[in-house]
Amino acid sequence: MFRCRLCRDPYIGEEPPSRCPFCGAPAWFFVPAEDWNPSDYIFEISEVSKANLKAALQLELSNTSFYLCATNVAKAIGDEYGFAKFKALKKVENEHADAIVKLLKINLPALEKIPCSEDFKKNTKEGWEREDRAIKAYAKFAQEAPELQLKQFFEALVEIETDHLDLHAQNLKMV
Repeated sequence: MFRCRLCRDPYIGEEPPSRCPFCGAPAWFFVPAEDWNPSDYIFEISEVSKANLKAALQLELSNTSFYLCATNVAKAIGDEYGFAKFKALKKVENEHADAIVKLLKINLPALEKIPCSEDFKKNTKEGWEREDRAIKAYAKFAQEAPELQLKQFFEALVEIETDHLDLHAQNLKMV
């Protein structure tokens, strides 16, 4: 059994998955469950990192809400692939928001309604743009973080969001 250091969720298996099934974190973010140490999450967060975490939270909440809209549109028009894709992305973005509020020790804010298109390709293009913005922000936040834990956290988010960006790019080529 393992624990993901990003979302903190447990994973049952003989070895860590290539990606966390909950938040998408890479395998290097897993530790054996018996080595889990909750005190790794007790550290002072600098003002710059607090501001960056709050900005990251807004990005993740906005992306969660956008993907929720795209999920609902895909479901309504019977697009099974679009439904599965946007639902999976929504769940992962929401896990990121949840991980951030745990770091900030605040409650998860309610989602604001974000509009989306009725068109899969337009939603995919907007998803690509959202992931691109997130990657750029998280790369900057990783560089600015004086805390090793947050540097690694933002680096993992860059890797995860890059997977999402690649998925959107593949879909844009196919459509």
